[in-house]
Amino acid sequence: MFLRVCLTFMMLIGLGGITAQASTLKSNDNETTVVTMTHEQTLTFAQELIEKNKLEDAKKVLLLKPFQQKELEIERLYLLAQIATKENKIDEAIDIYYFILEHQPNISNIRFRLAELYLIRKDWIRADYHYRLALADEKLPIPIQIRIKQALYYIRQNKNYNFWFNFGIAPDNNVNNTTSGEQCVMTMFGPMCNTLDDPEKDVGLNITVGGNYEFKLSDNWRIRNEALIYSLKYQDKKYDDIYLSYVLGLKYVYNKGDVFFGPTFSKRFLGHKAYNYTTGFMVDTGYDLTKQLNARLYLAYTPTHYDDYGDILNGDVKTARLRMFYALDSSKYLIFKTGYEYEKTKDKTYTNDRVNLALGFGADVPWGFHVYVEPSVLFTNYKGKRWTVKDYEFKEIKEWDITQRYSVSLSNRKISLWGLMPVLTYSYTDKKSNIWQREYQKSLIELSIQKRF
Repeated sequence: MFLRVCLTFMMLIGLGGITAQASTLKSNDNETTVVTMTHEQTLTFAQELIEKNKLEDAKKVLLLKPFQQKELEIERLYLLAQIATKENKIDEAIDIYYFILEHQPNISNIRFRLAELYLIRKDWIRADYHYRLALADEKLPIPIQIRIKQALYYIRQNKNYNFWFNFGIAPDNNVNNTTSGEQCVMTMFGPMCNTLDDPEKDVGLNITVGGNYEFKLSDNWRIRNEALIYSLKYQDKKYDDIYLSYVLGLKYVYNKGDVFFGPTFSKRFLGHKAYNYTTGFMVDTGYDLTKQLNARLYLAYTPTHYDDYGDILNGDVKTARLRMFYALDSSKYLIFKTGYEYEKTKDKTYTNDRVNLALGFGADVPWGFHVYVEPSVLFTNYKGKRWTVKDYEFKEIKEWDITQRYSVSLSNRKISLWGLMPVLTYSYTDKKSNIWQREYQKSLIELSIQKRF
C-alpha cells in the first residue's frame, strides 16, 4: 500500500512539467559539475547502470522526479520494476506493473513481465491469464511469443494443484422461480379457479469451496482428483441447496493441451433433504487452437438416482459442453460457451434436451477496474406431454421453454485483501414457455468474494 501511495504521488507530481534531469558529479579537483540530461538520456543512463548491476545508482537516477510525458513515465516505472526484480523484491515489482496497467491496461510487454513474475512464484492461474492476454498482441516480438508458448506448456506440466473459494450474498426477488396469476377451467357450474403462488423474496448466502491436486507420474501423465462443495442458504430453509462432487482420474498433458478423464460422483440436498445422487464418467480436454484462441470440451455420461419419485425421475444425462477463450488484445477478451444435454427419465413426461448459448466480454479498464458482460439463452424441449390448464380447459401439451439471462459484473483489483477481491454482479432472467404457468422473471444482485487477477 505504501508503494502504491508513493507511485501515485510521483505520477501527480509529473503533471507539473519537468523538462530535464540534473545529475551531480565531482571532478578530481573536488569541484562539483552539474550535468543536465533530457528525459530520454536519463532513461538510457539508468538502463546502462542496470546492465552494469549498479542498481542503487540507477534507482537514485530514476527516483529524482517523475516525467510528464506518459510514455516516458511508463518506461521509468518499468525500469524501477526491473530493478525490484533483480533485487528479488517480487511483490514490489508486481505492484509497479499493476500500477502501470491501471493507467494503460493494453501494454503487452507489461502483461508479459507480470506473467513472468507470477511464474517465478508458481502462481500458475494468474501467470496463464496474463500470458494469454500478452500473446494477443500481433506486434509482440517473435522470441517473446516463443517464450510465452514455452511457458504455457511449462505451466501445464507443473501446475499440480489449485484451490478456489467464493463467498456471496444475493438478494433474490423470485427465489421460488414462479409467476403469479390465476388459472381457471370451465365446468358445468361455471369457471373454477385457483391462484398461483406469488414470487417470494429472500436473501441467499452462498459459499463455494473447491480444489484439485495432481500426483505426477511422468512429464505427461498424472493422477488428478478434484472436489467441490457448494452451499446456498436462505431464511426460508426449504430453498436451501447443498451440492457435493468428486472426480478421480488420469490426466495427460502435451505441448498445446491436456486431456482429463475419469469417474464422477455427486450428491445434492434440497431443503435439508437428500434430493439425488449421480455416478458417471467424464472427459475434459483443452487445446490451444491459435495463440489467441483456447478451447475446452467437456463430455459426460451421468446416471442419476432420485431419493424421492425415483420411479418417475430416475434416468441418465448425456452432456457436451464447449468453452472458447479468445484474447482480443492485451486487456480484452471474449468467452463463448455452448452446450447440449439430453436427460432421459423413466417417465417420458420429464425427458428433455437442452441447448445453451452464451457470449461474454471481459476487459481490464483504467484505474484497476474489470468489467464482464454476458448474455445467454437456454432452449429446453420436453419429449412427453403433460396435463396443464390452458384456455379454460385441461390439455396435454409438450412443454418448451426459452430462458434468457443477462449479467454484468464489476470489480476493482485495488480493493482486495489476501489476493481476494469483491465482485458485484447484477443478473436478470426471463423465462418464456408455451405453458404460461412455467414462466417467470427475476433479478439478482450478488456481492461475492473471488480471486484477484
